[in-house]
Amino acid sequence: MRIPTLETKSLLLRPLSVDDAQNAYDRWTSDPDVSRYMMYCTHQSIEETNEWLKYVDINSDVAYDFAVCVKDEDNYLCGSCGVYYIEEDQVFEVGYNIAKDHWRKGYGTEIMQALVKFLINDLHQTAIKGRYEIHNEVSGHVMKKCGFEYVYDEDDYKFDGVTKHECHVLRYNVKGQKKQFELYNGVSFDPVAYGTYKAEPGSVTKALKAGYRYFDTASFYKNEEMVGSELKASGIPREELFIASKIWPDEFGYKETFEAFERSISKLQTDHLDLYLIHWPIAEGDKQWRSRVVDTWNAMSELYKAGKIRAIGVSNFLPHHMKVILDNCEIKPMVDQLELHIGYMQQYAVDFCRANDIHVQAWSPLGRGRLKEDPVITKMANKYLVSPEKLMLRFLNQNDISILPKSNDLARMSDNLDIFGFTIDDYDMSFLLSLPQLGYSGEHPDI
Repeated sequence: MRIPTLETKSLLLRPLSVDDAQNAYDRWTSDPDVSRYMMYCTHQSIEETNEWLKYVDINSDVAYDFAVCVKDEDNYLCGSCGVYYIEEDQVFEVGYNIAKDHWRKGYGTEIMQALVKFLINDLHQTAIKGRYEIHNEVSGHVMKKCGFEYVYDEDDYKFDGVTKHECHVLRYNVKGQKKQFELYNGVSFDPVAYGTYKAEPGSVTKALKAGYRYFDTASFYKNEEMVGSELKASGIPREELFIASKIWPDEFGYKETFEAFERSISKLQTDHLDLYLIHWPIAEGDKQWRSRVVDTWNAMSELYKAGKIRAIGVSNFLPHHMKVILDNCEIKPMVDQLELHIGYMQQYAVDFCRANDIHVQAWSPLGRGRLKEDPVITKMANKYLVSPEKLMLRFLNQNDISILPKSNDLARMSDNLDIFGFTIDDYDMSFLLSLPQLGYSGEHPDI
């Protein structure tokens, strides 16, 4: 990409070139006060500055060098700045320096804001590195003012390879938005639910403490009584909770569905469900599954119309299963829960759901621990300075998929909710969506 010209209130940031060598040497590269905090050492001659500028490439994809010019001073060249790709960190780093007589004029803030905007809007970056020499408090103030946050310290050396350069390292992350998802019937819910499959006693109480208000259970889990008791004991008003349960194939049938529903709400100690799903489309060996699904769905539809269920849906239904409902029933599903995670995105099923306004939820969003040490995932997690688990959950959230992570550990529960402090950039999202199959559970409704 050719280096553009950027403009701020006071400055023009234009491509830096070898033609700037004399001005650069005269105005700041030879000044010990300027270079005291910079990576390069003070240039002793115009030849050194000229040699430095020979490395500038106006068509580089990994280094963008700008000359800093003051507009109201006839474009006076007062410094330089740039963004440079750091292979080790997999992110771009920003940096600037200006002549001593232009310090404390607010130019540092204007430069940093312009570089961040350039990286986000032009290079489509969502994670940006910054650093400053530990004694350079002004630069630290500028970077924090521009949204950078401290992450760690690192030792470095100036370009002479000898002079130590101790730095505070900061990171600018494009934050995510924690937004509610909304079904086609207007029912909304949190983007992260607590999945109770194999939840231990006390885990629901911990999840409430961590901040969860959406709880997903099922008759098949054999824990509806525990979930209901711990929710009731919390004292949290029912209207602040979102409770989902599911009906298993051995409960299918029109009359049987009403009975299964009553068993579930009795155990959950509630008079209604926020979401009720058909858990699995086909019981093993059942040749009559189509009519049994239709009968079950029609009963669920009656409960929905009566206000006993706020939303109805399915789980583990692929398009050929859902067509049975779509072709034979009045109300179409509002939700489909599928095994979805990096390396197993079932894109055909997801696309089918979206074409029919059916919201997609992910069970096993972390691949049940099978993916956390995968080198592709760990490398990318390191880029964003997050755990592999956070990367996997954020990936699904950015794909407009709600997630049902499960854990019995309070700290992990909290981490699974805290996924909105960063954004995976478009390049990485595309890369992750294009991976070959990883971490598949082997569970398939037709096999």
